[in-house]
Amino acid sequence: MALRRLYKKKFAGVTWKSGHIYSFKYNAWENDPEPVIIFMYAFDGTHPKTGNQWRFIQGINFTYVPRGIRKKFAAIWIKEFDRSKGNTRFTYQKMKRRYPGLKHATRRYMYKPSARIKSAKEIDFLDWQKAIQSTLRKDFSKKVKASLVNKFRSVMSRRKKRKKSKQYKPKSLRKR
Repeated sequence: MALRRLYKKKFAGVTWKSGHIYSFKYNAWENDPEPVIIFMYAFDGTHPKTGNQWRFIQGINFTYVPRGIRKKFAAIWIKEFDRSKGNTRFTYQKMKRRYPGLKHATRRYMYKPSARIKSAKEIDFLDWQKAIQSTLRKDFSKKVKASLVNKFRSVMSRRKKRKKSKQYKPKSLRKR
């Protein structure tokens, strides 16, 4: 079976739809055992080049989003969702273009084996604001920010070392 991106997927007793908000218990958690996410899509099938099986969902975990951005996003998304009467897709491209502050909160959750995701439930539209703000007690955005700063520093230090090493080599020894 070829690799497919599904904007609507039924598993764990719930029909997951792109742009809707869900909460569940995830047993393969790293920081957050009970994420509240906005569902983007599910990947299902075999990767054509590697042959690996892909069985996961992708979404934005609100506990990795800084608090100020969370509140602003909730207000904007609820208005947009209501205006479109629920017929809007939340994709990675849309997120990068309109909501760049959410990029580092993108997470993938495996839905197979079926024991990975338990107690999944769709949060009612009227409770979205409350659900997004209730995640304020858990805030992993500082961890994400610290890891990004560390990655940036290591990349910059490698670039500096490369530049210094190139300066001292004669042109005849440099790779072209």
